[in-house]
Amino acid sequence: METIEMPVQRNGKRRWTPEKKLPLLEEWRNGAPLTELCRRHGISAAQMYKWRRDLEQGLKERGEMVPKSQLVVLQKRVEELERALGRKSLEVDVLKKTFEIKGLRLPEGL
Repeated sequence: METIEMPVQRNGKRRWTPEKKLPLLEEWRNGAPLTELCRRHGISAAQMYKWRRDLEQGLKERGEMVPKSQLVVLQKRVEELERALGRKSLEVDVLKKTFEIKGLRLPEGL
């Protein structure tokens, strides 16, 4: 018979880590009957649905939840800012090289 690892318990409540939740959700997604999973691991179907919803919404740092649509927008913004930073770094390098070739001193802060 298969042994079940119990999640960490705090204040009388079981705490399931993401490492424990993800395999259950994956098994469910791959076609395992929900009632079988719930019975085997001692959780309710409502809890499984909540975990799935939370996973679909995406996780933000420190466990705060953000909608997946907002996450995509933020990822695009990060990429845009990284490109802008790359362009500015290149401009600074070109200016430094130009000043070096002309024998000029760079202004403070560059």
